[in-house]
Amino acid sequence: METNGSINAPDAPDASAALAEVRRSRARVAWSGYPAWYWLVTGAGLSAVTAAVLLPDWWGLAVVAVVASGLVKVAHLAGRRRGVCEGWVRSAMTAREVLALYGPAAVVILADAVAQRADWWSPWSSIVAAVLVFGLFAGVGLTFTARAGRR
Repeated sequence: METNGSINAPDAPDASAALAEVRRSRARVAWSGYPAWYWLVTGAGLSAVTAAVLLPDWWGLAVVAVVASGLVKVAHLAGRRRGVCEGWVRSAMTAREVLALYGPAAVVILADAVAQRADWWSPWSSIVAAVLVFGLFAGVGLTFTARAGRR
């Protein structure tokens, strides 16, 4: 609801409280609408991208391109399933939630890349990193969705 006029000083606390409640409600609806398959499929895709470094020559790049386009399609399907149309830039996720969701997986992916460059790399390190990425991303996403559903 928009108001074209100004808000009187006595009404300002009520308006502020109503606006905060709308933001909380929007975030709750957005998080609780994610289906479980979204977190599992996206986690598996990120895991496949992490493990693609094991492939020889240009195959790793090809796998990354195919998986990345598949993840965009999965995000689109999940958005339709949720019924919430949000863009990539404007989302109901707070910066803290974005950091908690993507941060640990990104750290594991970057640590695996550094290990490869520093010759600490073995095939097992990429496999362990892929499993960790899946577990971290899917686990945090499922936890946030379950927590939003209980509110």
